[in-house]
Amino acid sequence: MEVPRLVRVLAASVFLPTACARPPTPPGGEDDPGLSIARAEARREAGSAALVELTAPPGPSAAAIRGLGRVGDAVALARLGELLASPDEATRVAAMQALDVAGALGSEVAGFEDAVWQRWPQASPRERLAIVTATRRLGGPAASARLAAALGAGEAPEVREAAAIVLGILGRRELPLADAARDGLVALAAEGEPRRVYAAVYGLAHAHAAGHDAGEAALLRAAAAVDPDARALALKGLARRKPPEALAAMKAGLGDPDPWVRVAAVRGLGELGDAAATAALWDWLRAELAGDIVDGTGPGHPVLEAMSVMTAGKTAPPGAAEAHARAEARLAAARPEARRVWARLSCGLAALAARTGEWRPPLRCAEAAGAAGEVERLSFETGLLGQGVGGPAEARAARLTALAGHADARVRAAALAAAAGLGSEVDVGGLIAAGLRDSSPAVAGTAAEVVQGRFAGDAAPEPEPAIVDALLERATADRDAELFAGMAGALAEVGGARGLQVCRAALGDANPSVRAAARACVKAAGGEDPGVTGPAAPAPTPPHDPQTVLGRELLWRLHTERGRIDVALAPSAAPWHVAAIVALTQRGFYDGLTFHRVVPGYVVQGGDPGGTGWGGPGFTLPSEPGDAPFARGAVGIADAGKDTGGSQFFIMHARAPHLDGRYTHVGEVRDGLPAALALVVGDRILRAEVVIAPASPGR
Repeated sequence: MEVPRLVRVLAASVFLPTACARPPTPPGGEDDPGLSIARAEARREAGSAALVELTAPPGPSAAAIRGLGRVGDAVALARLGELLASPDEATRVAAMQALDVAGALGSEVAGFEDAVWQRWPQASPRERLAIVTATRRLGGPAASARLAAALGAGEAPEVREAAAIVLGILGRRELPLADAARDGLVALAAEGEPRRVYAAVYGLAHAHAAGHDAGEAALLRAAAAVDPDARALALKGLARRKPPEALAAMKAGLGDPDPWVRVAAVRGLGELGDAAATAALWDWLRAELAGDIVDGTGPGHPVLEAMSVMTAGKTAPPGAAEAHARAEARLAAARPEARRVWARLSCGLAALAARTGEWRPPLRCAEAAGAAGEVERLSFETGLLGQGVGGPAEARAARLTALAGHADARVRAAALAAAAGLGSEVDVGGLIAAGLRDSSPAVAGTAAEVVQGRFAGDAAPEPEPAIVDALLERATADRDAELFAGMAGALAEVGGARGLQVCRAALGDANPSVRAAARACVKAAGGEDPGVTGPAAPAPTPPHDPQTVLGRELLWRLHTERGRIDVALAPSAAPWHVAAIVALTQRGFYDGLTFHRVVPGYVVQGGDPGGTGWGGPGFTLPSEPGDAPFARGAVGIADAGKDTGGSQFFIMHARAPHLDGRYTHVGEVRDGLPAALALVVGDRILRAEVVIAPASPGR
């Protein structure tokens, strides 16, 4: 595809103004059907009727059908069911895709599985692909038997590959894998074609069942496949299955030329978890630390992952103190781009060394990194305290209480998380109650998780009244969807009648994720299922109208500490989210923000002004998932459930099929992918800008 010439850089709010100052009509004018559909989608239940009208013959809009899936209420689902019987294949395919989206966003769609599969005997390859793909969300316990037929050699290659992927997604949902489907996956993997091998290995690696000789043999062969993504998946599957050959496969994977395969091998050794696996990982890590793991263009993600795996365990490896001393020397001499990596490694090694003696807090490490090393140091220190290292429980509780008053919300949250590891005989009620009232949603949410972990179950102690009171106050006053989900879960455990009342009151909230959490709470605490409930009032309209971006070619340019990243945005696929990105960028929202989450071989995530993963811009947006795949370089919007996305975004390290159709896809990295893959936690966006090309002719 020819790339339009970029002609203008928007560094300030001169072009593409927000909803308060709309430009004249087209592109994206009032008569743009995409704009009407987007606005109807944003109204959610109140917009269903308008979307239904746009799906009427003679020319039903595929975008409107997709919009019905994004809304996913009873009216929308009923109309999608009708469209499955349309004489037009394109309409049926669009309805299947929309039902898949609806299921991904939490609508109850299992009842459509039979209706979709009734089309199979007479369906074309295109429609069969839609049937198979929709099954990842519609499918029940019998779905794998149906998908086994789609793996047959007589089917179109894209149908077979999709069936294998969907079997893996069903495995992630813990649905059983039929023997015929397993045999089909093994046969598909043996064909050797890279796309089919990847798909088959994905299905086998995520199969929900005990070990299977033929399946394990296929995974062992795939560990040497041409495609590095397939090799990484094979190691993941072997780590789950733990055949006798798994240890040797992981050791071999540590020497793979692809970093994500090495990451998979590191994780696999951690999952194997026995003494031999731990020793192999530690020996490899020490050898890697002696080399130049940060070469100026990117960090050593496999080494960072190995440190995370080692510190998550409880082993005191030999030579940790000496390795820590060497790391401190490397940190002192490190180039600026390497200091953040060496600070983390130094503190990780200090934590490992602390297990070998009578260590008492504070943890000493990464002082040469200055303030940047403090959060690393305290994060590892709280981890040690939560693991039972650092003195008697009372002394550890006192130290965690002190850290819970730290100025940085990340440290406060880490201290609370560590408190969950303290014995029930230690009183940390005041610490938990204070956390529930903390101004940071990250701290309050962590406190709610501690409540669920510490006070759940018949044998658990009773929480102090102050904890229950704080929980009720926060759940009543704060309806942030992600935070309320944690609060509702805690209320279901300890809230009693008052907690049940709070959850019932949230059943009519405007946000569907809040309503879903309230429903789960009422069901768990009250023994009744209130069913799907609608909002008491319409959903609020997002602040940035998509009229400003529809019909334009936009490039989101992120100047980061690792280099420039150019993202080609997709306004037609996700108009509300692209409009928000443009508006936030224009006002400098992203400038200076950090990347707070990196999962090597999976994603890097940023866009939270608080740097905790719990923050946003002060508003949420209607979810806009579609059919674009989440492969390496794809950019999506992070969320905590339907209609909870805001400013946080993620960039894919590698393909992740289970994200397809669930998260909002806003674009693709066009240039600068090496910089994106090199990002580590704490790296900053120095400046963000939007580049605009002329509108396409005729729009």
